[in-house]
Amino acid sequence: MGIPLFDGIGVFFRKRRYLAYLIVFVATTFLALFMGWLMNTFAGDPIEDMLVLLFAYIGSAGTIYFAFGSLLTGIGADRLWITRRGRGRTTELKGLSWMVVSFAISVFLSILTGPLTMLFFAMFCWVGWIAFQGYLSTRTSLRIATIAEPKKGGFLLGTGSFILLLIGLVLIGAEALLALYLIPNDVLGLGTMINSIFSNATLNIMTQFNFLVIAYAAMGLFALVMLFSFIRNAGKGAALNIALLTNFIAIYAGYFLVNVLRRNDSFSMTPVDIGMSLFFLAYALSGIGRTATEAAEKPGGRTGDFGPLITFFLASGYFFVDSIIAVASNPSSQIWSWFQAGILADPRFFFLFRDVAKLIAFPLAAIFTALYYLRSERTERIVERAREDGETFDPDEVDKDIADRTPDPGETWASETAEGVKEGKPGHDLSAPDPDRMSVGDSRRLGKAKRFGDDDEDDASN
Repeated sequence: MGIPLFDGIGVFFRKRRYLAYLIVFVATTFLALFMGWLMNTFAGDPIEDMLVLLFAYIGSAGTIYFAFGSLLTGIGADRLWITRRGRGRTTELKGLSWMVVSFAISVFLSILTGPLTMLFFAMFCWVGWIAFQGYLSTRTSLRIATIAEPKKGGFLLGTGSFILLLIGLVLIGAEALLALYLIPNDVLGLGTMINSIFSNATLNIMTQFNFLVIAYAAMGLFALVMLFSFIRNAGKGAALNIALLTNFIAIYAGYFLVNVLRRNDSFSMTPVDIGMSLFFLAYALSGIGRTATEAAEKPGGRTGDFGPLITFFLASGYFFVDSIIAVASNPSSQIWSWFQAGILADPRFFFLFRDVAKLIAFPLAAIFTALYYLRSERTERIVERAREDGETFDPDEVDKDIADRTPDPGETWASETAEGVKEGKPGHDLSAPDPDRMSVGDSRRLGKAKRFGDDDEDDASN
């Protein structure tokens, strides 16, 4: 029995293209992180010049490669990126060609634009991945609440959800009060106590104080949106989703605040930083794997490449830029001199802002994701699941928005039919797809036996 959060990641080891993407990501990211460590170790030495070039070439090559793939698959120009109905070697040669092109571009960009290329990755990939983490966290908490999927609100559910909501709101308020007032002003000796645990806690807060105010303003906005959403959905099963989401974001915000407090003068990516980023990456890949599986299970469905490519693009850019920040925070390094402008000239500010940026991005991403989920996706998921199982609901047992879209007990679901296919002919009724068409464990699409024309490039080993 697999871990639910990661049950979709197996697709990346069964589908040949996905495995190739994973190998490219791991290779380029590991080498970039290793080069970043070497640059920190040999800062100020003559060998640093060569290390900086290798770091720029290797780190940005992987990001550019995934950027090309995301762009081409995103605009529908898949044929330029892969050959779906060709031999396996054809797609492999295309992938190798794009890798060579990406490496060449990284070389020319580092020569022609210098630090500007790094700043582009910092603005787009780094911030994009942080926002993506916020989206994933929100989706996780919302879907955990739908494991049993309460379809009808009630007194007990409403009371329990309200208590959970209050816990989340209190956590958010306590964190804001601690960061913005109690620690900086050493109220009740809390500042002294925290500094005995994290020696630079007060200094770190004062360095980032203005941005922490913005971060907790975003957290306050999130709390208000969740409170009003809860009031609006108080009589529905969605109340539990809202309460759990509030607690999830409060816990994540607490983790980021602890990161701000614990940072010291040793500027580097710690094992905890790398571990948390890898956790989010694994969950992102698992979600994409599940989505790809669901898409392929539908009649005429096909697994896509855009999801894995955009995830690897943002993740590789994030690790690349995080390495830049870690090295740039060392005043004796060559990269530090690239960012000598205004507040970026302060290594401590530059390094600490990594955590504060997440504290700002997470609640904002959570607001938009939660509102979309509550307005459309939650009901859609319940209805779709009921349709697949042939399940019907008594109107008194579910919320009105669900009852309006599902048949009453004793009635049957309306059949989905293919346009232009006569009744009785194969392919006319789309409501009951072949259950053996694809599954994650023993799949025709992902295993050795496949239909003619379905991702044929995976069939050929040479």
